[in-house]
Amino acid sequence: MESERTCGDMAKRKISSTTGWLLVTLLLACPASWSQVIYPYELEKNLREAEKSYSGKEYFKAEDLFLRLSKSFPYNPRYSYFQLMIAKCEYHLKEYSSAGDKFKRFIRQFPRSSYLPSCYLMLGNIAHLQDKPYQSAQNFIYAYEYAKEAKSKTLAKKSLEPLLKRWFSVGELEKLSAANQDKELAPLIFFHLGRRSLEQGEHKKALETLNYYRDNFPHGENIQEVYLLLQRASSSPSRIVKVGVLVPLSGEFSVYGKSLMNGMRLALSSNPSARSKVELEVRDTQGESAEVAQLCHELMEEDEVICLIGPLRSESVEKAALVAELSKMPLITPTASKKGLAGLGDFIFQLSSTPHTKGKTLAEFVVQDEGLRGFAMLVPAAEQEESEASGFKTTVEKLGGRIVAMEQYPSDTRDFSPYLKGIKSALLGFSSSPPSDEDSFFDEVPVWLDGLFISADQKEMYDILSRIHNLNIFGTIIGTEVCGDRQVLGFAQIIDREMIFASNRFIDDNHNPQRQYFSSLYRERHKREPDLVSTLGYDSMLLLLSVLKNAGSPQGIKDALLAISDFNGATGEVRFGPNGENTRIQIYKLEKGEVKRVR
Repeated sequence: MESERTCGDMAKRKISSTTGWLLVTLLLACPASWSQVIYPYELEKNLREAEKSYSGKEYFKAEDLFLRLSKSFPYNPRYSYFQLMIAKCEYHLKEYSSAGDKFKRFIRQFPRSSYLPSCYLMLGNIAHLQDKPYQSAQNFIYAYEYAKEAKSKTLAKKSLEPLLKRWFSVGELEKLSAANQDKELAPLIFFHLGRRSLEQGEHKKALETLNYYRDNFPHGENIQEVYLLLQRASSSPSRIVKVGVLVPLSGEFSVYGKSLMNGMRLALSSNPSARSKVELEVRDTQGESAEVAQLCHELMEEDEVICLIGPLRSESVEKAALVAELSKMPLITPTASKKGLAGLGDFIFQLSSTPHTKGKTLAEFVVQDEGLRGFAMLVPAAEQEESEASGFKTTVEKLGGRIVAMEQYPSDTRDFSPYLKGIKSALLGFSSSPPSDEDSFFDEVPVWLDGLFISADQKEMYDILSRIHNLNIFGTIIGTEVCGDRQVLGFAQIIDREMIFASNRFIDDNHNPQRQYFSSLYRERHKREPDLVSTLGYDSMLLLLSVLKNAGSPQGIKDALLAISDFNGATGEVRFGPNGENTRIQIYKLEKGEVKRVR
């Protein structure tokens, strides 16, 4: 019996020892899970600490505590509150995408929660920060609809109003009103739609919207303002619209100023409906930038213009842009192409794309669309940061391409052979150009590369193309303005070279009916071919006339210019990017003796 008890005790001790080791092993294997556990008697203490951390803007700590509370008490009545606070912490930590997902999940998981207004309000803020004004407004409307307390409703409404007043176009307001015409905030939306339509000169739309408000919301809080707006909308919209023009009509650049005016006046005369409604107030800048700011003030204060066109040169545009932006007056510069001009303000629009943008667009096309990867570059030594070459090189390297050779030549270069031989040497793996006694052999050896970017004027281009041909360098010639010259294209065809270029010089009559129409009118009126400046003048006025159909105020013109998506002028398509620069750059390709537009 004694021996049996001894055996039994030993067995129990063995089992106890084994169980202990198992517990220790489990604890060591998952220490995080055990450390996250909050026991019921600790709930209130941890909740107070989490809320204190949140109030003190210690969002990392607060989020950690709310996460532990939600894991420890999934069946607690305050579980939804824990989830809400986790999402709010992430919002304050600027993790907007993750926070947005959590707020949306909360709405699906707790569709009857009293916290829904808070969720929609936060979603509205997130959409606004992500530059999604329509989604932002819709979430603020939901927040208002679900709110039970007056304070919450007021907060949602105040969050919505700035979007309706300043951010939305007429089209966006129409979309929002159609989606919410049976909601409590419908009167507010229709009021701002009517007001904005009137501001942009859309009198018919303004009358329809304001009459709808008057008939359907007779007790709306904006009813008195609606009656005043109806009086304005009912008055004749056929007033004379004055447009200020800043051009050099005397001085060194007067020939270009007169050419610009020729194009603008031709656009007006070819639009009979605009002839009696648009009046040009012209100021002579004399080609100088010193008096431009004063001339802008005169046009706005004395002549009460609603838009400015010009000046001709980038230096003058910089002065004019500062005044125009401060006065919230749209300014369209047809010819200035210096980088950063459009970025001087929200009301500044640059019709001629910058050289840097042209180079960038070319690089995107040849790398992404044409599949080219290795490039050589031949550029002037004085090329600036905003040049085509800079935009091309930076973008090629960003997209994974390579600049395998680069030569820079002085501005007075007459013979391009040394620089092209330098490129060829690099392609052949030589550390330098070959000795002169080996030149003939060196010249005959062919080399191939994907593309050769060239920046040069017309005369230089002839010599460069000739030397490339003699040196047996093969690859697509990539360039900008000068490559659109008919004579340069003709020479490239003779030596059987493929070219890809972006240029306003190339007259694409076959694919641009507007250009054909303009050229015909210009020849008939002035007995000569139009130049690029007159063409840009024509397009700038034609562009303005297209937006004046629905916009009658400076703010309305600015909004309408930004919304343009399908304007086609004599120089090609126009679409302004967020910073006001024309981003629609036409790219052409010379292949097998034929030039065709490829973008």
